[in-house]
Amino acid sequence: MSEKYFKLDYETTTGVDLVAFRQELELTQAQMALFLNVSRPTYINKIERSDEVIARLLNADQRHTLRVLLNADGMSLWLDYLSISFKMRTAEWLVKTLLQSGYDLFIQRDGGRFGYSITYAFAGQAFITVYGKKDAPESLITVSGQGIRILENMLMQQDRNIFDFLSLALDNGGHVTRLDYAFNDMERIFNIFDLYKIVEAKRYTQKFRSEPTFIGNGQSGGATMYFGSRSGQVFFRFYEKDKEQATKRHIPHEEIGIKNRYEIELKQDRAQTLAQHLVEKRKVGPELFAYFQEYVRFYDVSVDKMAQKEIDKLQQWAPWRAFLQQASVVEYVAQPVDLSMARSLDWFITQVGPTLKALILYFGQETIDEIIDDAELSPRQKKLLSVAEKVNLPF
Repeated sequence: MSEKYFKLDYETTTGVDLVAFRQELELTQAQMALFLNVSRPTYINKIERSDEVIARLLNADQRHTLRVLLNADGMSLWLDYLSISFKMRTAEWLVKTLLQSGYDLFIQRDGGRFGYSITYAFAGQAFITVYGKKDAPESLITVSGQGIRILENMLMQQDRNIFDFLSLALDNGGHVTRLDYAFNDMERIFNIFDLYKIVEAKRYTQKFRSEPTFIGNGQSGGATMYFGSRSGQVFFRFYEKDKEQATKRHIPHEEIGIKNRYEIELKQDRAQTLAQHLVEKRKVGPELFAYFQEYVRFYDVSVDKMAQKEIDKLQQWAPWRAFLQQASVVEYVAQPVDLSMARSLDWFITQVGPTLKALILYFGQETIDEIIDDAELSPRQKKLLSVAEKVNLPF
């Protein structure tokens, strides 16, 4: 659903409109009742069958949830990190069969991380890296943020998708050791600092052993909250993406489309199980929604020293319920674009451009042109350009 955003008028939406909305998102009446914190009979009889504007039939928390559902600019879901290890497949097999690529697109070097002795770096970059051993058919592939987008582009050109990729890996004994996804919130369903205040007030429960961590003042660089341990099998990171990028790129945060980002990081058995479910069901959102439901909950009142049976009766914080609703229905959509050269251009515009202009004004255009003409590309830059031409990666 990341490319389909619904724009129902909050002030005129009736029960009939909500039925169509629910059916389009493939939600049941029971699910909608859960998100609005009413019983299923109440939801059906009082809301879906009402000819009145339904916002008038709901309390403040329910209206907030409904407002987010109907007016949100949308939420997208991206794959953010992937690593798969193999005990009986060589690095050469990963390049030729799993990636269906060629060695000319990689830079090979001796040595590697995690105990491996050979490294193949796609286009000389660290975004897609294959590791192998000289004396054993063991291998590992790691794909991070920028590399995920490149991988999606490669798979699209091969008439494959990430589910096909995972299926081939699992069929050949691959063990998914890490799988990260990111929910991109274009509306800011809730403020990260508000979430911090809820935690401070003991208005939450969690399955994690370690206490949540808050970083930042909510201004420069934005605010971030961590739930769980980075060494554990499940880890959440919620942060203000727009403010982080604005600080990094020296631009107003209003220019960044993504407001908040909610990341979930799964490792070892959790990552392997998720990969198996994705191959079988080919739906990501509902699987990740289950983790959020299981590991953290936020409430309107303090639950400190409250019995679990009493906590179970409480209504969860309305913005959190709204987030869960969107997380449960958003669809993973590949973003198959090459970001390596775009990233270089963006860096040039924000970091180099002003300095270059000052140098031209001081030394003159001719002198700067001579410097550029005499400059030599590094092997890594040459490989990147070569790969871009061979696999037709868009700039």
